Amino acid sequence: MVARTINETLMEVEHTPPVHKRILDVLPGVSGGVTRVLVGQPFDTIKTRLQVMGSGTALAKMLPPSDVYLNSSDCLKKMVRNEGALSLYRGVVAPLLGNMVLLGIHFPTFSNTRKWLETVDPTPANEFPFWKVLAAGGAAGLAGSFVSCPSEHIRTKMQLQRRAALAAQMGLKAQGLETYKGSWDCAVQILRNHGVKGLYRGMTSTVLRDIQGYAWFFLCYEATLHALAGPAHQRQELDYKHVLGAGVMAGFGLWGSMFPIDTIKSKMQGDSLSNPQYRNTMDCLRQSVAVEGWGGLFRGFGAAMYRAIPVNAGIFLAVEGTRQLLNKYESYIDEKLVGEVPAPAQTVGSEVPAPAQ
Repeated sequence: MVARTINETLMEVEHTPPVHKRILDVLPGVSGGVTRVLVGQPFDTIKTRLQVMGSGTALAKMLPPSDVYLNSSDCLKKMVRNEGALSLYRGVVAPLLGNMVLLGIHFPTFSNTRKWLETVDPTPANEFPFWKVLAAGGAAGLAGSFVSCPSEHIRTKMQLQRRAALAAQMGLKAQGLETYKGSWDCAVQILRNHGVKGLYRGMTSTVLRDIQGYAWFFLCYEATLHALAGPAHQRQELDYKHVLGAGVMAGFGLWGSMFPIDTIKSKMQGDSLSNPQYRNTMDCLRQSVAVEGWGGLFRGFGAAMYRAIPVNAGIFLAVEGTRQLLNKYESYIDEKLVGEVPAPAQTVGSEVPAPAQ
């Protein structure tokens, strides 16, 4: 009996076990998620404070001037002065855990959906598949919204603890604003008192925001890389500065398309669960426009766009960097296993079959 060739052996013995392979597939997204939160949390805190406690909001009339924010820089100065620099990272635990999962969902969902769309309707050579990238990005946003909604709800509640403390000091019992010891305590109290439905407060606005936002997020990233590569180069030839630029454009696409839906989401999730001011998404929209006008729905837009530059450049650097490390790891494993496979035994008069092509 003729011994098997190296190719046959490697075809039968997969070099990466299935479970291990699935873990490796999500690592780039996980690294991007951690980077997103650590870099972006201060910007997001300022954005949320402006959306809910900014000058012109309904609550601003009841707060002392020291806790009413005129713009992003004013919010930053007052938060650091009144609460310390670490207040910018209040509520970071929930999104840190959530985003480690979230981008591990976004990137694989985008890639798999786009591959499926290509099998259904292949894109001609040298053409950019705009609608397929938009559709795949929207699918990624929809899948991720089931994780982003509860994690952002907890983060929003923690970011607005200053408001809850001020309301308690001023005796604003009608606000019904809850106070929490930390992110874990917040999650436990919400589940205990309001169930899973309470944890998913603002789900409608989150789904609408994420479908639209991530459709443009991935479109801007892919279109920028496609334009930078041009007809003369492959994407693999682009360096990190191109990835940085594409990441920034993706961030602009994400946050530029998310407003004003993100403001409604923040208001819904910042609302009291025991004594809610807003019945649903449309009621929140009507009340917000009545009090603040349409311009009020874009409060915090500047902070969100500033956030897009360092955060999304960091996300894609982390994702692409992790992918390169994993590719090197896989190549190393391939080479090691090939070196360990014993040479095929031969008998007199026998020939070793040629490797499978």
